[in-house]
Amino acid sequence: MDLFIASDRQLPIRYYVNEAIWIRRGCFSPPQLTLPFFVEVEIKNNDNLSIITQYIREFQCQYKSTEMQILVKDNVIYTEMEVMLNDQLLSNHTITIHPLSK
Repeated sequence: MDLFIASDRQLPIRYYVNEAIWIRRGCFSPPQLTLPFFVEVEIKNNDNLSIITQYIREFQCQYKSTEMQILVKDNVIYTEMEVMLNDQLLSNHTITIHPLSK
């Protein structure tokens, strides 16, 4: 998995076949995840990372407030996601992003 997204609310699964991004239910929870619900994200094309931020924004718009935690395996994806998410953060929503420790 390229990244994990965890939340205090149930996360939807999505398959973006043309963009080569799969967001599916997580089976293995890394010890760093502290929130109860999580999905695993597999990314085959880093050019489509904006789809992940769109997924997060659509999820946040469903609720007044959310808490999310994102663990990223790759440093390049981590840096890009951090920049993209800082620009689109909604009020009353908390997002923490960290590299996935091995």
